[in-house]
Amino acid sequence: MVIVKACVVLHNFVCDRDGYKFEDALTVTGLEDVPDGQSVRGGLKANSVRKTVADYFITDAGAASWQMSRI
Repeated sequence: MVIVKACVVLHNFVCDRDGYKFEDALTVTGLEDVPDGQSVRGGLKANSVRKTVADYFITDAGAASWQMSRI
């Protein structure tokens, strides 16, 4: 938590010192957008494992008694 607070203070200091331009917050220099449909996050095998685990946790056997009240 201390690191997060320090980052916020540093961010605010830089904004006060250099000024803040809303347009600068809309893009990240050096990164390019990935076109929709051309990436599979984690790969097909990882997505399959994730789906299997997620499906388990919504069954009676895998569900925690409190989980549905948290979403």
